[in-house]
Amino acid sequence: MPVKEKSVVVSLSIGAIRGEASDGVLAFRGVPYGERAHPGNRLSEVRPPSAWTGERDASALGAVFPQSRSRLATVMGNGIDRNPQSEDAFLLNVWAPRDAERRPVFVFIHGGGFLSGGGTAAWYDGERLARESGMVVVTVNYRLGALGNFIDASDARGANRGNRSVRDLIRALEWVQEHISRFGGDPARVTVGGQSAGAYYAWLLGVSPASKGLLHQNAMFSLPELPPLSPDDAYRKSLALLDAAGAQDIGALSVDDILAAQGQLMRARAGFGEVSIGFRPVAEDGLVPDWLFDLPRAAKHAHVSSSLLGFAADENAAFMAAAPEVVQATESQAKAWFETKFGTDAMKYYAAFAAARPAHTPYTQIVDASGYKLFGAVAREIASAFSAAGRPLYPYRFSVQSRVPNLMSPHCLELPFLFGNRGDWLDAPMIANIPHETFEKAGFAFRSAIASFGTTGKPATLSATAWQAFDSAEPRIADFDEGGRSWVPWHPLLAA
Repeated sequence: MPVKEKSVVVSLSIGAIRGEASDGVLAFRGVPYGERAHPGNRLSEVRPPSAWTGERDASALGAVFPQSRSRLATVMGNGIDRNPQSEDAFLLNVWAPRDAERRPVFVFIHGGGFLSGGGTAAWYDGERLARESGMVVVTVNYRLGALGNFIDASDARGANRGNRSVRDLIRALEWVQEHISRFGGDPARVTVGGQSAGAYYAWLLGVSPASKGLLHQNAMFSLPELPPLSPDDAYRKSLALLDAAGAQDIGALSVDDILAAQGQLMRARAGFGEVSIGFRPVAEDGLVPDWLFDLPRAAKHAHVSSSLLGFAADENAAFMAAAPEVVQATESQAKAWFETKFGTDAMKYYAAFAAARPAHTPYTQIVDASGYKLFGAVAREIASAFSAAGRPLYPYRFSVQSRVPNLMSPHCLELPFLFGNRGDWLDAPMIANIPHETFEKAGFAFRSAIASFGTTGKPATLSATAWQAFDSAEPRIADFDEGGRSWVPWHPLLAA
């Protein structure tokens, strides 16, 4: 068990914060990076936090932004329930090795389908990652769901003041530039990493003109291919939320009303074998490029020096293992689903996925194909685009298997391994019954790669062959499985 030492105080230009020291790592929780510019307006932009006098306590779990229970609670558990919720949770956490000096910085952006999660949650405790890597680790909150991306009538075709989630994250990265040196971090060596929706933001921040100079590398864990909404689509989604809530002004609604209406919209859009997506960033000049997934163009405009990108082997099992109608799907149902997704090529894809998993079932066929469409295909396409543009990108696959029936290696499974904090995931079914030795071996391999990437711009070398940047002429991928890691060919799904 980590040994708690004594409290420690760091003085910032805006005030002093008092955190804790534990086994050579200093921890500061719930540190404000911003506040609403107009406190009475929930759609307000964020501004730098006001200064305070005295010492601000930074030793307890901070609030997270308002949210309903995650649809992945059956996979991840309910650990975030320990955090209070607030519309003013403009907070981040910092873990820094004691006596750190100009150390690289790893900023982690949580996932949650743009609707849930929080960087202040104990799930993302960065103590062990900071200790083992020598990096200063930062985790951050941002506004979620409609509170993060709602557009009101006056903004639909004008200045478009949606994208509060994006602006929150840029403000947090500005805070890092302003203050991280006080924790021993180097503001010139910032890697922004994120998982799922957080990977989306890490990808966006690596190409957006608005974030240039705020990060120099990015790491995407399970990046979904989801083009930004158009302003018109976002406006229609916002009107639908108001209609579901029976209101004309989001400012007149309670938080519970907003969350209930969001949930109603999500359920209405859910379908067989589908992963329903709610509010998300909106195309906006200078901030959220409408060409975000025009990959050759994105590779050309990226302003990061190096990227790491990967996915779990069985991503969408996380969303489907608890859906009996998918688990028990018949072959005819699976083939009909393929026809809706792949059109005239449906049976060609069905055969390709079957060949890739000899012990396939209709359920695994849907899991594999839906995960490929949302996560796997775009990873390969980004790697190819970056390779063509001469930009180093390091791909990986996370293949450790859950012991839960039908869950396999699902979305989010790599998170406890990344942070190495199994004790904060005690109610997470996805890691229950994974042997301690497996957890430690795979976790050490994964954390070592991330630490090396954050420190040198290249992931740690593998036991037999150096982990080279992706090369379309010889496509290979690092595979993290229960034995640690290996370096394997990355075959395309279908031969050219």
